[in-house]
Amino acid sequence: MKIFKKLLLLVIFFTVILGGAFFYAFEIEPYRIRINEYQLNEKQAGRKEFKIVQISDLHIKEDFTAQNLDKVVKKINELHPDIVLFTGDLYDHYAQYHDDENIIAELKKIEAKYDKIAIWGNRDYGGGAARQYKSILDQSGFTLLKNEHRTVTLDNGKQIAFTGLDDSMLGKPKLPDPKKIGHSDFQILLTHEPDAAEEYLQEKHDIVFSGHSHGGQINIPFLPAINRRAVAMTSLSTKYSGGMYPLNGHQKLYVNTGIGTTHISARFGVVPEIALFRIYL
Repeated sequence: MKIFKKLLLLVIFFTVILGGAFFYAFEIEPYRIRINEYQLNEKQAGRKEFKIVQISDLHIKEDFTAQNLDKVVKKINELHPDIVLFTGDLYDHYAQYHDDENIIAELKKIEAKYDKIAIWGNRDYGGGAARQYKSILDQSGFTLLKNEHRTVTLDNGKQIAFTGLDDSMLGKPKLPDPKKIGHSDFQILLTHEPDAAEEYLQEKHDIVFSGHSHGGQINIPFLPAINRRAVAMTSLSTKYSGGMYPLNGHQKLYVNTGIGTTHISARFGVVPEIALFRIYL
């Protein structure tokens, strides 16, 4: 009888733990936000600090709506960014759920001193999204790049050059003519899928910004195989799945693990992120 009671208590204990973990993964962590901060170059006398904020993979859908996006926008504006970058995947599945009017209203609230820049993700093509994505971004005050350069001149005369590539899975990515970029003091490449960065190792970009991976969404401590399996479900993100990586010489890659969810509406151990980068020019 004592053994039965002990077994019953163990069953109850693990049921409570498992139930709590599922509740956290589906109802709490997907709606948290973590600010991850990085310094991209040396802070030196005479250089001014500028702040770049990157968001990625919003995956707007029925359980992550404009109301949830409002919290993200407020967090971004609290950082007082000079430039905001969005590296693709606005909706999860446009044909199944979209709310353009309210999403535009929220995205318009994002404040950046100099510019708001976006690129295409794979989800921005499917389900009818391709016909609306550019219009949504234009109305939201974003500059949408597709195999294009954009140079931002800062108030101290320094210039940051952004090269935004088309999506590697459903688009046709191609580097624009480097002669059109002109002089710049810092060069940034934007590509939605992180593994695609290896195709541009010979270029002169200081850093590549990407997203797409969601960090696998599930990362259970002491069970790395689960995270590897989760990451493997997303094409072109198995080698670089989240965080900062050295590439070639001074070049770096940053993989933003995103805000939203896909496949399942859960996150565990991969808190939605807004990335803040401090650059001194």
